Amino acid sequence: MLRKLFIHCLAAVPLAGGASLAHAQSGQQAALEAGGQLVASAVVWGIISYTRWPQPPQPLRLCIIGNSTHGDALYRPSDWFGPERSVTVHGAVTEQEAVSQCDVLYVGKLPPERLTALVKALTGKPVLTIGEERDFCSFGGMFCLEGAAGSVRFAANLDAISRSGLRVNPQVLRLSRQLPNRP
Repeated sequence: MLRKLFIHCLAAVPLAGGASLAHAQSGQQAALEAGGQLVASAVVWGIISYTRWPQPPQPLRLCIIGNSTHGDALYRPSDWFGPERSVTVHGAVTEQEAVSQCDVLYVGKLPPERLTALVKALTGKPVLTIGEERDFCSFGGMFCLEGAAGSVRFAANLDAISRSGLRVNPQVLRLSRQLPNRP
């Protein structure tokens, strides 16, 4: 059931359609932000659930780095994986921890020089990287979330994914926006 929700989220379902005109604009904005966090969280957990590591991590360690808009929603309990796979979520990790201790790295806003150094240090390692910023994939990240018009979509950097040794289900890659190959 949750996997079906993921597929619907990937298809960029509207977040707050049908909001009543009686609601105050600030209430609508809060609902959009909360809905955006939930949809972004579902997209992230879905990408993770369709990813395979060379050596399955136990527990899977998801780390959050940078100033994140949707990171708080990742702390909420998720039963995407069932009892056979446990997941721990760690926030505010350092770059050194991200490189040495994380299986999944969720990246919020970071200064360009830190982001460049982080992605370079992770190149070739089996660490799934998902960023909130659209240009995260341009820096070498694997997946970039894109919020637009009340929806959450994502792009995939196939070069970064292939260099990592991770296997991502082709269905997920088909649903993503493909980035052009860089020379």
